[in-house]
Amino acid sequence: MAGKGETAVLFVAGRRVRPAMVRSLYGAFPVFRAQFDTGCRVLDARLPLPLAAAVFAPEHGADAGLLDRADFGRAALFAYQVALYRTWQDWGMRIGAVAGAGSGTVAAAHVAGGLDLEKAVRNILTGRHDVHDRHVPRAPVPAGGDAEGLSALRAAGFRRVLACGPGPREDAETAVAVGEVPALLAAMPHLQLSGPRIDFEALWWSRHRADVHAVLRRVLEAA
Repeated sequence: MAGKGETAVLFVAGRRVRPAMVRSLYGAFPVFRAQFDTGCRVLDARLPLPLAAAVFAPEHGADAGLLDRADFGRAALFAYQVALYRTWQDWGMRIGAVAGAGSGTVAAAHVAGGLDLEKAVRNILTGRHDVHDRHVPRAPVPAGGDAEGLSALRAAGFRRVLACGPGPREDAETAVAVGEVPALLAAMPHLQLSGPRIDFEALWWSRHRADVHAVLRRVLEAA
């Protein structure tokens, strides 16, 4: 998908979703929560157990290991990627293009409007990544990271590229506590692959300033 904005998003493949980060985003951002729940409802119809049983399981519980299975791992990554992308959109990020590598191609096609949710879920769970959609450039699965996908998007003229998916630094994600918005925003920049740095705190604040001020007014009026 190409459009306005100098930022492009690469939907990466081959990364395991970290439940701690999912729980943090789920607890802090209503759009992420709504989108993740929407994805889970469709995915659950094709999984032997609800996806939430794996993602929200105790760290060393029996169900936590489900994410190591191919079906649950792909499902969790897809739901996470779509929810994160929609959250960025809600914050007002102007995204000019999306591309996908491997299974990320399916998520990219879905957010670009090339696949409805039912078809996207079917492709994810059957391992079909051969999405033929002119709106979504396919980035080859990089052998040594995201370099090839990044090169393709930069060659298309996009200076700033974000990776949509779990970040490469586990410590930057697992240390974030549920509901701590500043810490979550501080963890976002490690997803940026190139280009001028995004001020995620300013981006979020510009979108939610009016909501925060309204809450403060109600508190002061009640005092």
